[in-house]
Amino acid sequence: MKLVWLVLAAAVVWVLVPETGSAASTPAPACNGGGCGGWFRSNVTVTWSYDPAGVTSAPGCGATTITDDTAGATVTCTVYAGTAFFGNSVSVAKDSSPPSVDATISRSPDADGWYTSPVSVSFSGDGGPSGISSCSGGGTYSGPDGNAVQLSGTCTDGAGNSASSSLTIKYDATPPTVTPTPERPPDVDGWYNHPVKVAFAGQDGGAGVTECTAPVTYAGPDGNPAKLVGQCRDGVGHLSAPATMEIRYDGTKPTRPTVSATRTSGAVTLAWKTSPDAVRAEVVRSPGKTGKKPGVVFAGKGARVVDKSAKGTARYWYEVRVYDQAGNVASRTLPVRPSTGILAPATGAVLRRAPLVQWAPVKKARFYNVQLWRKREKLLTIWPAVPRLRLHETWTFAGRRLRLEDGSYQLYVWPAFGTQSSPRYGKLVGKVKFVVKR
Repeated sequence: MKLVWLVLAAAVVWVLVPETGSAASTPAPACNGGGCGGWFRSNVTVTWSYDPAGVTSAPGCGATTITDDTAGATVTCTVYAGTAFFGNSVSVAKDSSPPSVDATISRSPDADGWYTSPVSVSFSGDGGPSGISSCSGGGTYSGPDGNAVQLSGTCTDGAGNSASSSLTIKYDATPPTVTPTPERPPDVDGWYNHPVKVAFAGQDGGAGVTECTAPVTYAGPDGNPAKLVGQCRDGVGHLSAPATMEIRYDGTKPTRPTVSATRTSGAVTLAWKTSPDAVRAEVVRSPGKTGKKPGVVFAGKGARVVDKSAKGTARYWYEVRVYDQAGNVASRTLPVRPSTGILAPATGAVLRRAPLVQWAPVKKARFYNVQLWRKREKLLTIWPAVPRLRLHETWTFAGRRLRLEDGSYQLYVWPAFGTQSSPRYGKLVGKVKFVVKR
């Protein structure tokens, strides 16, 4: 007989062939029921199959389990049949352990443990028996900012086992942002009219803000807009861009108004002048319309008002207030004396009915003498005790029945002292001409 060696894939087969050419059966391996090539990541059980006819012994041909990682463990099976034998062996590779992974960063931190510009990281590993096949996750990190940024990578060995590792860094490449905040809302219609403090606060997603421009109190000059500028710095030295806050500021009062007053019977006319920046006015009269307390008789735009609620016999104080668009106010108070003379009807008035005659009272006068004339004819003389008299359409005077006809009339009033039986007359209170026309 002769020995024949055969090399088949991962197995080495040897066969002792009898010279007489007796039958032979070479054992075939199976790993976990399948092929035995490549890498296994779990325990591997090697079994053998062969033709048992005529077999006298089969050392090594039972099931063999490989539990340790190995680059190649050899398992052998030999089948004896009489004087012939048939042998086979197989090499099994197992790697069930994940690789170890190391992270490497390209440089040290830039400032106080922080990276302030892009930084590179790479990942490498030890793959054990099967070696490292590939690693991923490396590259250049450029944001976002954070105080615990994780840079992660994964390595895979030749057997397909994977493992990950991470590196934590502090990263801040962005200057802080700045928000200016005034201590209060505008005073009037979007305008500030007295000093206002503005504070500057920063926001930073990385190392945090360490300092900002101190609060600024703005007190002028007037401006639309007036500008306040501030900045902040973060913990790694980044300085923010300047933050500008624009406000409308006017702390200057308008010019005090110059006021003039004209008093007529039953009305006071006020007029005033001030600087062009005044946009509205308010007129307060004391006493007011409903009592002793001051009351507003005008509010709005304009520079003139006619107060028709003023009584001719009363003394008033008028305060004219002028406001600019920022709410600044300037004022002036003007006293208006009671009217003198005849207050009603007005001189030259054209009437359709008999009038109510009113005149300014005279101090200490006990009564008055009122005379009504038409051309050179006296039509009435009467002595009322109060400073008013209601004329009538018809009356009796000097034994005659008279009528208020169309035409021109003159009316005179004198104060009287003493008694009606012994009167003393003072200076003429006033005279007035009016026309009756129906």
